[in-house]
Amino acid sequence: MLNLKIEFEQMIQELNRQADSEVFKLNVLTYENPVMFAGIDPVNHHRQLYIDLGTEAWEENQEKALPKWRGMSVKVEYFEKLFPLKQHYFLVIRQEDEQGPEIFDVVLQNLAEHIVADKEESLFSTVYKVLDRWRTFFQRGGFKRLSEEQQLGLFGELWFINEWLDKHPGQPPLIIEYWEGPTKGRIDFKGTRCGLEIKTVIDKLSKTIKISNENQLKLSEAVSSIYLFVCFLEQSRTHGMSLQDLAKQVRSKLAERSERIALIYSDLLTDLGFREEEYGDTLFFVEKTEVYEAGESFPRLLKEHLPKGISHVSYNIDLTHCSEFEKDPETIYQMFRVEG
Repeated sequence: MLNLKIEFEQMIQELNRQADSEVFKLNVLTYENPVMFAGIDPVNHHRQLYIDLGTEAWEENQEKALPKWRGMSVKVEYFEKLFPLKQHYFLVIRQEDEQGPEIFDVVLQNLAEHIVADKEESLFSTVYKVLDRWRTFFQRGGFKRLSEEQQLGLFGELWFINEWLDKHPGQPPLIIEYWEGPTKGRIDFKGTRCGLEIKTVIDKLSKTIKISNENQLKLSEAVSSIYLFVCFLEQSRTHGMSLQDLAKQVRSKLAERSERIALIYSDLLTDLGFREEEYGDTLFFVEKTEVYEAGESFPRLLKEHLPKGISHVSYNIDLTHCSEFEKDPETIYQMFRVEG
């Protein structure tokens, strides 16, 4: 498995041990098409990634169209010989900024993983898609600490995914392709004509959940049924699991079944601005889970219920008055069952 951070660190250590520090360092990352090399500039230790394009260069308009941002250069370059490859063109991505080698490692790692995994797409499409995603990520402010409410929400969503994976060990983990929470979808999970909204409750004395707007529980042709999956959490210093550990556990289980799906999962967490190592300090214990069907008669506010001119209304639902709508949680796990 590729690990560019380790590759770069090893090359820097080798450079530091050499008497002649002017020798440029290149390591082969992959021998399969496309061949990739990791490189380190001996002067400033800037990271570089070389992606083999073969004996023909990309069109000039393709190179110009590639997303770029400050601190990075992307160029097509010709080399008479680069290791065993002769007269080949390479897409070369270079770190140009003195700051941020760690985030640059993450970007190049993600790009390399997509190039290896996305064999059905053209190389240009894959590179463009990944760089465009990261450009949007930086435009939104990059990695940022999630609020307490966002952390609780993400914990509930990851808890459901983790439980689903345990209950369906023989199935492909396509539950990730139903996950729309990180992309700000109306509903956290959207299956075939059904939706699942994850709610977390951390107040022991309350069974109240928050509905974020008047459209969240709206039924439609595309989503003819909506269910609420409610996680009742407790914070603890000694028991439970941190958000960091839960995220890692889900990633590990996904990678065992599908590297492609595990990569989608990592991309979704990145879209949230989530950095795992920042969330290991608080432990959560799931006391219980409950499921409710939010059908036509479920207590809810819809757009047509509001006075004209009023919108973007959030409200709370007291679940102590909703026992008639409660369902067996297994219903949800079976509803999101993936045959395959």
